[in-house]
Amino acid sequence: MSIMKKKGFALSNQSGFTLLESIFSILMITVIMSLLPLMYHWFSAVDRSLSPEENFEWNIFLIQLRDELSVADSFRSGSHERIYLLKNRVSIKYERYSLNIRRQVEDKGHEVVLQNVRRFEVREEDPMLTIYVEFLNGTKEEARFLMPPREEGLHDQ
Repeated sequence: MSIMKKKGFALSNQSGFTLLESIFSILMITVIMSLLPLMYHWFSAVDRSLSPEENFEWNIFLIQLRDELSVADSFRSGSHERIYLLKNRVSIKYERYSLNIRRQVEDKGHEVVLQNVRRFEVREEDPMLTIYVEFLNGTKEEARFLMPPREEGLHDQ
């Protein structure tokens, strides 16, 4: 009889999931699974901001161009892929060269200021200079600058 009591005691002391615990577990899994797309989107945005190689290069290009435009004596855009500046009687040219944007001083040298460029377009929209760039990875950037005085003496080369 004592064995039966022990068996009965063991059978009545089973531990396991109740219906309420099961529903709570399914609810928690559902909430976590529904948040996964949001977490993926957030992590991918953080990843893009932590590896901004082209963005960094683009910002350096903009800073350099802005500084040169601000001290330039005159300016004009040649074709839709060139910018000519005259600074202290020295001509500076930004132009597309293969998949790069290069800077030349007095038509000498080859300073690459942007790389992996699919499209480079310069537009004069008074009183703004607008630059459109599309990189090989599909990233599109646009910048606008207040135009310095124009010089009619500069010409396409």
